Amino acid sequence: MKQQKKRFVLAEASLDEINKQLKINTFTIVILIGMLMLNTTQFMRDYSLLYGALIAIMAFFLFVMAKSRTLLTVQKQALMR
Repeated sequence: MKQQKKRFVLAEASLDEINKQLKINTFTIVILIGMLMLNTTQFMRDYSLLYGALIAIMAFFLFVMAKSRTLLTVQKQALMR
């Protein structure tokens, strides 16, 4: 029989799983902010269209990560009640 991978489903997640996802989310946000800063300094130095596009992409990913962090925090508060 084929064994299926266990996926992270927010509605079925325990408090420990949510805390783990929040830690991963925080690490990812820190990495994205660092890359955004590096791309911004390169853009200010070179005024390259490539770095401008990378800044826009990183800002979008940062927005998505912030939204997912909000969802995780709301679910964590609901489980703690």
